[in-house]
Amino acid sequence: MNASRCPRRWRAALLALLPASLLLLAPVASAQTFAVGAGGGLLNDEGSAENLKSFGTWAGYGFVEMALESGVLMQARYTRMLLPPSAAGGPDIDVDAATLSIAYLFREDWWRAGFVVGGGGYWLGPRDPGEGQVVTDASTSRFGWHGGLLAVFSAGRRTDVRLEAIGHLIRDDNRRKPIVLSAAVAFKF
Repeated sequence: MNASRCPRRWRAALLALLPASLLLLAPVASAQTFAVGAGGGLLNDEGSAENLKSFGTWAGYGFVEMALESGVLMQARYTRMLLPPSAAGGPDIDVDAATLSIAYLFREDWWRAGFVVGGGGYWLGPRDPGEGQVVTDASTSRFGWHGGLLAVFSAGRRTDVRLEAIGHLIRDDNRRKPIVLSAAVAFKF
């Protein structure tokens, strides 16, 4: 089953980069900035906004970004998450997501903060069952939304450090709502 996961990961990553590649073909304004970055963080274990007691699993991501104008960013992102099964005794679920989002940031001297909203595709695939586990979820592809808060701190002329709290609403049968608390580094060019 591991061989079938590689194409899905590549497909999600390529879908995340497609809007970014179209952005690179567009004419560049004199003040236009682009950024690439990566980050990771903690994901609530329950996979739901109803229970925020434990952040024991992880999420990692890479992104490309374009400043549409001062304080408005458009970002294409590939995210990899690990969610718990929907029923007891099942294996964990790997989630690959390709999303596009818009951020509106309020500006201060050395930091910016604001809101993020977007949507994209989520590919959910249960891991191979271990001893005593049964398959409780089927592999599926779904659309979803995400939104949250973003703070961007300047760490240099071309480097930013970012802190995020992002909630996802995956439109699958279980209506998963994972929340990710993360940090990232972005390099502007």
